[in-house]
Amino acid sequence: MLNEERLLDAMQGIRLENVKKAEAFLGYAEEATPQFHVHRKLWSTLLVAAIIVSLFTVTAYALGWFQMSHHDSRETYTATIGQQQVEWKGEYAFEFEGAEECPEVRFRVTWSPSDDYWYPASWAVGRTKLVEGREVYNEEFGVYMPSCVVDIMYAPQFVDGGAMILIGFKPGEITRETWGEVEVYKFQATATHAIDREQTQFPTGNFVILFHPEEGWIIGVRGYDSMENMEGIARGLMVEPTGRTVHKKDFDSKYDFCDIYIG
Repeated sequence: MLNEERLLDAMQGIRLENVKKAEAFLGYAEEATPQFHVHRKLWSTLLVAAIIVSLFTVTAYALGWFQMSHHDSRETYTATIGQQQVEWKGEYAFEFEGAEECPEVRFRVTWSPSDDYWYPASWAVGRTKLVEGREVYNEEFGVYMPSCVVDIMYAPQFVDGGAMILIGFKPGEITRETWGEVEVYKFQATATHAIDREQTQFPTGNFVILFHPEEGWIIGVRGYDSMENMEGIARGLMVEPTGRTVHKKDFDSKYDFCDIYIG
């Protein structure tokens, strides 16, 4: 499904000659006479343009466009993984609409804050689907914490009632940017679980989520390193298709997590 912004973009891309041809086909061709048909002419042109946009929307959906929405969530999510029934309570949810398959991709890291940032270092060499950073020292709390994890998820896993869930973190304001064809969502999120025995220390993580609405992949870059480093890593990712296709049926569950983890 295309949102309002994409529909407006689509209308701006309709060439006048194509509208006129469609008008003639639909019986809205301009008549030779009179002045009072000006308004009728305007509305018929808009109608034809809307019809073309509708056709464009259907075609785009058939080709695999995806749409993401996000909201606070106190829902308890239940899934069967193998033989086990598992439940989670979410803090925030990202939901998706679209097709049940999309191209599989992998990425290559081209920028890192330091030469020995990744662990093991070999994971960041070449093209992969997951990299994890070494722990960084948090001076505020006096502990070592996960610096960064980068991995891939796919919108087809979550369509038809599923969700990408953020648990254990409460996000602040989420800002949306566009990097070429990719939608980028950036935010800080405070842990809802304390990391000390006295239950007073609640660290804040940084999140950059890359979403390609046409191809359906989602890459999460998040950790306790700085937002500047998260964004630098995200901007430096090179993404390419593997030539394979990902299907909704490939996943055991229609839920997955986008929190900060290692392992």
